Amino acid sequence: MNRIALFCLVFIVTLSVSAQDFDKFFGEGSLRVDYFHGGNSTEEFISNDALYHEPFFGGSKINLIDSFNYGHYKYEVYDSLTNKLIYSRGYSTLFGEWRFTAEAKQYRRTFSESVIMPFPKKSIKLVFYKRLKNMEWEKLYVRNINPQDYIIRPQQNLIIKAQKVHYSGDPATKVDIVLLAEGYTADEQEKFMKDAERFKDYLLSWAPFNKMKDRFNIWVVPVVSLESGTDIPGTNVWKNTAFDSHFYTFGTERYINTVNNKAVRDAAANAPYDQIYILANTPKYGGAGIFNYYSICTADNRSSGFVFCHEFGHAFAGLGDEYGADGSVEDFYDLSYEPWEPNLTTLVDFSKKWKSMVSEKTPIPTPDTQENSKVVGAFEGAGYVQKGVYRPVHDCSMRSIRDDDFCPVCTKAIIDMINFVAK
Repeated sequence: MNRIALFCLVFIVTLSVSAQDFDKFFGEGSLRVDYFHGGNSTEEFISNDALYHEPFFGGSKINLIDSFNYGHYKYEVYDSLTNKLIYSRGYSTLFGEWRFTAEAKQYRRTFSESVIMPFPKKSIKLVFYKRLKNMEWEKLYVRNINPQDYIIRPQQNLIIKAQKVHYSGDPATKVDIVLLAEGYTADEQEKFMKDAERFKDYLLSWAPFNKMKDRFNIWVVPVVSLESGTDIPGTNVWKNTAFDSHFYTFGTERYINTVNNKAVRDAAANAPYDQIYILANTPKYGGAGIFNYYSICTADNRSSGFVFCHEFGHAFAGLGDEYGADGSVEDFYDLSYEPWEPNLTTLVDFSKKWKSMVSEKTPIPTPDTQENSKVVGAFEGAGYVQKGVYRPVHDCSMRSIRDDDFCPVCTKAIIDMINFVAK
């Protein structure tokens, strides 16, 4: 048997086994696990909230086990009878960022969070882990869940008909993005639909998405808010909106977020999704993207298209920020270890990052000179610090406001994630 035939046989067998695993362990819809995540800069805990059987699951039925090892947290799902690992994902959260703020050194705080998995047919053990500063995993919490338990809520809290603005096929084989309306009143729903179309075009015009449009579905959920806009606490502007979004997160004006996780998840449940994106109805500059958690972007700023794609890079592909000093967090990276983000390195173990993409003629670290302005290397200044963390190129859409300019390292990370999620 030649090598090509052998590869095809192995691929077909692997595909069959994975598909059988899904049908063996999982049924229709998804299990949403809501929980509370609290603590401070030195301690954290998880406690139970609610369980939901939701109607859609947008993820791959083949790639059930996470192979990237990204995120500040991860969860693993085990079949209770055999203790077999049947599902896992890495992710990050707003709490995971907050614990590195000055506030977390003085006070405790609790956030609502959720994880999603295909709905299990049999009892499972759900295990949460947190990433330590040395990049190792520490078990944080364990919960046993019987899918027949009467406490699992079968009804949705919010029912809104989702609409398609870009559809390529079966959600199990696509990257499914759900766009949620934030700060759009009943009279502004037509504006939201036009905005959704515009941002769909932004994303799918950037490389590498422009050549992989057939790997995406984009859904919209037209959530109605009582008031238009969003909160701007620094100028005493407060709006009654569906998700209670606000600027000035952790004291940074442009950082818009929401801590109303349950409202976001209730709205997202109206469509199959791999990624949640919140579109806030305001012209003010701002956004956020948290890996496998959510993205948020403002609708009407002149740089909103850039922000939309930049934040999606964070939330979807786990890309890190490539700019330097940022006062919102402190000691975010331990320079003794490699960051988990695929586009950041401390050079501690550069061979595990993008070293293979660097020319032998390019020095490491790479001087940030005109001569090296177009090469892939390791340029100092990234991850919110000026020293000790390195980025792949002189400049990139993950560093500054540059439309359609993901560097080769970021592009590879995005393509790898598309191929994983859409398999």
